[in-house]
Amino acid sequence: MRRDCVTQVIVQWANGEWDNFATRFEAERYINAMLEELDIPESAWLEDMSGRKKWDYDIVDEEGQIHLVD
Repeated sequence: MRRDCVTQVIVQWANGEWDNFATRFEAERYINAMLEELDIPESAWLEDMSGRKKWDYDIVDEEGQIHLVD
C-alpha cells in the first residue's frame, strides 16, 4: 500500500476537541451515536497522514441524521 494515499477523516467539536476516523461512514456513525452528548460537530475534513487537508465536508442534517457530504 502506498503511504502517500492513506487518508483520515477529522471531526472537530464545538468544545475544541477532535476525533479522527478511517472513513467518512465511520465518522457519520459515531456522530449520530453521540449526537445528544456532543451535538453537531463544527467541522469535518479529509486529510492525508502528513496532515495536509484534502477537502472539507459539508455537515448536513437530513431528518435527524447527520451526513458528511463531499
